[in-house]
Amino acid sequence: MAGNSQDDPQLQQQNQNIRVALSDAYAAVQGDTTNQSFNSISFEELANQQIMAINGPDTQLRPNQLNAIQQILNNVTQAVSQIKAAPPEQFLEPDSSRDVNTAA
Repeated sequence: MAGNSQDDPQLQQQNQNIRVALSDAYAAVQGDTTNQSFNSISFEELANQQIMAINGPDTQLRPNQLNAIQQILNNVTQAVSQIKAAPPEQFLEPDSSRDVNTAA
């Protein structure tokens, strides 16, 4: 019956050396791939992409960031107007047994 590699310190060391060598090779390949991906794009291209996301062309489903912020502002302004226009009777009276996230 074949012996267990855990019983032989030399086999354990050999296995560890093989794993380290393969890990180093993989890390070198991955590092080179990462360097190539960083080198394939310039700061100017990244800046232009960000500018396009902020105020570039947009659609109804994917507004640019300026239009998205404007839409949020419009929605909040409309909600505040509706709250101000609501009669006071529409709001519940304070009830300490029903308060949420407030100090008692």
